[in-house]
Amino acid sequence: MKHLLLLSFPLFVLLGLCACGQGYYPSVLLRADSLASVAPDSARVLLARWADSAGHAPERVRMYHRLLTIKAADKAYVRHTSDSLIKKVVAYYEDDGDKSLLPEAYYYAGRVYRDLGDAPQALDYFEQAADALPLQGQEVLAGKIYSQTGSLFFYQQMYEEALEMFRRAYAYDVKAGDVRGQVFDLRDMGNTYQELEQTDSALVYIQKAYRLASMHGKAELVSLVQGQRLNLYLQLQQYDSAEICLREAFKYMHKSSRSGLYSMASQLYNYTGRLDSAVYYWERLVDSGTIYAKDMAHFALAQVAMRRKDTDKALEHFVQSIACQDSIRRLTNTETLRQMHSLYNYKLREKENQKLKAEKQQREYLFYGVLGGCALLLAVAFGYVQYVRRKRAELQRRLEYANRVREEAEQRSEQFVRENEQKIAVLERQLREADVAHREQLVRQKEMMEWENRQAQAVLEKKRLVEAAMEDTDVRKDLEACLAASHAGNKMLKENDWLRIEGEIESLSPGFKEKLQTLYPDFSEFEYHLCLLIRLGIRPSDMAALTAHAKESVTAARRRMCEKVFRKKGTPSDWDEIVLSL
Repeated sequence: MKHLLLLSFPLFVLLGLCACGQGYYPSVLLRADSLASVAPDSARVLLARWADSAGHAPERVRMYHRLLTIKAADKAYVRHTSDSLIKKVVAYYEDDGDKSLLPEAYYYAGRVYRDLGDAPQALDYFEQAADALPLQGQEVLAGKIYSQTGSLFFYQQMYEEALEMFRRAYAYDVKAGDVRGQVFDLRDMGNTYQELEQTDSALVYIQKAYRLASMHGKAELVSLVQGQRLNLYLQLQQYDSAEICLREAFKYMHKSSRSGLYSMASQLYNYTGRLDSAVYYWERLVDSGTIYAKDMAHFALAQVAMRRKDTDKALEHFVQSIACQDSIRRLTNTETLRQMHSLYNYKLREKENQKLKAEKQQREYLFYGVLGGCALLLAVAFGYVQYVRRKRAELQRRLEYANRVREEAEQRSEQFVRENEQKIAVLERQLREADVAHREQLVRQKEMMEWENRQAQAVLEKKRLVEAAMEDTDVRKDLEACLAASHAGNKMLKENDWLRIEGEIESLSPGFKEKLQTLYPDFSEFEYHLCLLIRLGIRPSDMAALTAHAKESVTAARRRMCEKVFRKKGTPSDWDEIVLSL
């Protein structure tokens, strides 16, 4: 009996060690986890080699291997194309797996659905990841979660919410000492302020990101931040500073930022008159840019070919540009459909897998319910498709009308008259030198241009008379008196004031409101009031006082109205010209 006890003791020790070691993972997986962030390609190779061994391992090891495979692919900028793998991983860690890995599983589920273009689902998982985080110990992951959440809000144009998320991400990354995360957060905050047209704040955060990246010798991050600085300097038309940023960004260019740098380089060289350099980068974008960059590059190259009288090349680039625009429209339509879902009700989404397990005895009823639901969805989908088609046709009609208004305004401009006068002078020279056979054609061309000039001058004279009448109206004088008042509170206009302004404009420029609503029927009250003040000839700074808004808000609203109508970016002065022409 004594000998039996002595022999049993080592066996019990071994069994105890095995029981304690059930939570450990193979060293090869731990090594792959450590490589995923710094050398993701090496981690992917390592995980691929161990895939056969993982197939015979316990479930906890298999699931950990799958999670690391998704993580390494994500770090290597490999786009996720399916959610089948991550769904199994999330289900395992929710039910049986190591709960310390659950926040990471939720995070990469969010990354997968972001790549798949499902913003509500991605936000759902990022929210769950944030809720599953421990109070301490995973600050780096917390920074990534809030950074990704901020990015999703940013691309939904929810800039204030995006700023809040980026600030949280930055706080966690500072606590974790994650320099790379801090640089990205500062860059993102600068980018958001840039979209809010707060360029001073944008420059402060981008400069801070640049100093941090430079101080720690992070070459790739320096290139990334320089690209953002370059974009801001281009917007501010500070081309010398932009060129300095471009040179430094190119020194450490990463494949993920190549398309953006090439695009900004082509813009810089085009703006500064170095066409050959701009053409070089447009051609590079055609080969390696995003679909948006390719569209821009093809269109620019087509214009260059037209100037060089190479019509075949111009036609080829125009065709490619149209193909890119078709692809962009498809992407935009898909995103518009997805944005119909509420981003804030994602916690209420049904968990179908859990319901199926709990309702096995009701499968027959479920089948008929699903069948009826599918029929209803098909009916709703059919009705929605018809609705989208009608809205698209209406949008196209409005866009065509807006372009006609712009063309007519350009043809009635003083610049059009001056250009015609120059052309008439050239024709007069040609008439003096032409033989009898060509004189008749030249005389007809000259008469046509003189007739166009007389028409344009008549319209311009009428426009001047209307503007002079606008300046001499009682309502204009009352507004000037209101603006001259010493107390800011006296400048706020009431509803009766706006009705009076509207009536005065309609009397001098009949049909103004109808024409404006034909351009775009859904202007807000603030935007409509700005259009009335523009037509009345009020300065932008005075518009801000009369509408109780900041001057920056007035500028942004005028730019936004131009984009709503013409479906592309324009300047506030472009919109003023359109309103004054109505």
